[in-house]
Amino acid sequence: MAEMQRQLNADVMAQPFDAADVARVDAYIEQAMKDDLKPVTKAPDYWRPGYTCRDMRRYTYRAYRDCRYHYRYYGRYW
Repeated sequence: MAEMQRQLNADVMAQPFDAADVARVDAYIEQAMKDDLKPVTKAPDYWRPGYTCRDMRRYTYRAYRDCRYHYRYYGRYW
């Protein structure tokens, strides 16, 4: 079991990861604007005053994406 976990960890760490794939987020925003989707209006529980979308990168891709779309749509943070 421990060997399987080590192998899984090695496989995961071997792949590049960036929660904030900017091109992917930009494509999502463009498509959402075309489809007239409303952005998420409730900030995540870990949102703090003074945060920007850049701070969301440490959490999840979805948090970063939603923050960027909210900012683009409304022109302000949560």
